[in-house]
Amino acid sequence: MVLDPATLTVAFVLLSAALGTLLLFSWALNRRVRALAWWGSAFWLIAVGIGSANIRQGQPAYSILLVANALGLLCYGALYTGCRVFNGRSVPLAAPLAGAAIWLGAFPFIYASQSQRLLLVSLLTFAYSILSAWELGRYASRPLASSRVALVLLLGLATFNLSRIGIALAPTSVPWIDALAHRWSPSMALLLVVFGPSLAFTFLSMAKESVEFEYKQAALVDPLTGVPNRRAFMQNASRLLARSGNSSVSCLLFDLDNFKAINDRHGHDTGDRILTVFGELLARHLPEGTFGRLGGEEFGAILPLVSGEAALLADRVRHAFSAAGADTLGGLDRVTVSVGCVSGTGVDAGTLLRRADAALYRAKRGGRNIVIAA
Repeated sequence: MVLDPATLTVAFVLLSAALGTLLLFSWALNRRVRALAWWGSAFWLIAVGIGSANIRQGQPAYSILLVANALGLLCYGALYTGCRVFNGRSVPLAAPLAGAAIWLGAFPFIYASQSQRLLLVSLLTFAYSILSAWELGRYASRPLASSRVALVLLLGLATFNLSRIGIALAPTSVPWIDALAHRWSPSMALLLVVFGPSLAFTFLSMAKESVEFEYKQAALVDPLTGVPNRRAFMQNASRLLARSGNSSVSCLLFDLDNFKAINDRHGHDTGDRILTVFGELLARHLPEGTFGRLGGEEFGAILPLVSGEAALLADRVRHAFSAAGADTLGGLDRVTVSVGCVSGTGVDAGTLLRRADAALYRAKRGGRNIVIAA
């Protein structure tokens, strides 16, 4: 089958423009995923770059080669920048512009040599492809399945650009390999017509997964303190108890003393700050996924510890909270916490919480600001 280069060029340009528009439209609908704007821009840049370079047959003019390849490198820069933005990382100004700037600076010296032009462009696009893959693999802020697919596609893109470096350095006589060295060929166009939509729809899937992940996390996190809410706490506790088997586990139940009085005297903003401070203390002293806010001024923790170890840990939290609370209130008032501590083996989270609640009640009746281990 003979593939018409002109037809494939038009198909690729129109497809890239359509995919770029789709990504930009998706970003317009959900401005929280800013990476979509960068990725959409990348597809438009490559569409304009390839279209301008192949607008007429024969060797493109000096200015066309200069601008078309600069746009292509800006495309790769936008691709890499989108990956950084997706991970919530800062974007240095040089990130999207470096490749195009190097090309513009070097072009007058390499214009006469196609192999040198190919080598420079391939080196820069290879670097951007590897950096994009590294960004998604190394700095992923969320465990998304589609990110792993994008990583594979970007590594494939890096491999393609690496192969062009080899072509630029060593002349070949294999026709289908030589086709990759041309500025544009039916083989390359067909490859990119398949690759482009795969990458674009993977990006869309990443955005969708990301939003769903954030909603799921929001449903499991207490919005005031930032610690797991009751639902998340019970889920984490059930998993921990299932893993512990017949080993001893301990449950700590914390209740901030006289919290209503603090709200009345200092205002609800101060009360909210006290709750936040306590949540931060738990995050510093307890392992991740072992604690949560159960409601109001009550917090809980289930730990793979024996009773004595758990009681000592609770006492450290109690002392730290007294000091942190005094700093927060500027010495105008005193904040304390009472703790109920129980241990057991082969019991469920609900049973441990009920027993810890009874121990907490004894701590409240015993004068508050103490740890009662039952």
